[in-house]
Amino acid sequence: MATSERAQVMVTVKAYPQLSKKSGEVVCVAGVRLDTEGPEWIRLYPVAYRDLDEYQKFKKYDIIDVEIRRGNDARPESFIPAPGSISVVRSIDSGSDQRWTERRRQLGSLVAETTMCRLLRQNEKSGRAVVPSLGLIKPDVLEVEVERNGGFDADKRALAAISAEATLFTEAKQELEPSPYIVKYRYRCAEPGCRAHTQSLIDWEVGEAGRRWSRRYPEAEIPDRIREKFLTQLCGADRDTHFFVGNTHQWLTTFLVLGVFWPKVDVDDPLF
Repeated sequence: MATSERAQVMVTVKAYPQLSKKSGEVVCVAGVRLDTEGPEWIRLYPVAYRDLDEYQKFKKYDIIDVEIRRGNDARPESFIPAPGSISVVRSIDSGSDQRWTERRRQLGSLVAETTMCRLLRQNEKSGRAVVPSLGLIKPDVLEVEVERNGGFDADKRALAAISAEATLFTEAKQELEPSPYIVKYRYRCAEPGCRAHTQSLIDWEVGEAGRRWSRRYPEAEIPDRIREKFLTQLCGADRDTHFFVGNTHQWLTTFLVLGVFWPKVDVDDPLF
């Protein structure tokens, strides 16, 4: 069995829950290790987030302490967390500008150290999971595409029902619903000559926004509301927008937008 270690992580990404035949309902979490010599990316999977005790349910930009070990995922940033070991150290939410300044300081040299084109080249050339699979890139956002998502098929519905049941160690919970909308960013990265990328946004927040708004507003209004939030607000001219991006375990050259980092342009930071 792989040796475990403890890590202190600033959580930057919490993806919308997915259903796994092996692990049930799980979430992919990514962040930055703060216990290493310099900031390093880390991916935590699987995390049965909705089964965690309330005091363990971290938010984005919380700093957590967690026991981790290597698994079968060969991507260098990937670790398996021990669920019972997660504890929230503190939250970086002390105030608007001050909050963004500390988040950016913790990210340090990882901010825009790569481009989407470069990450793709590295993974295409390697063909193996030994090169960077996570990054924080600077986009020139062109559009947000919104389309209706289909529901779960019969197998997924059955798996969602089983995953919602109480077990010896967990309480019953509301059955997982699919994210009702597929949201994609089309953007150019900072690589000279970039021909643009189109990638799905899988952040928990966009899935929850679609679910809430589906109950509150007419369906015809929701795409515009999503664009208003995730294009006009998060990618506005007053924001120094970056994308957290990462690839998939099965397809190393398939990258997704995991989340959006959107401080104000004038956030005070001595590194910038």
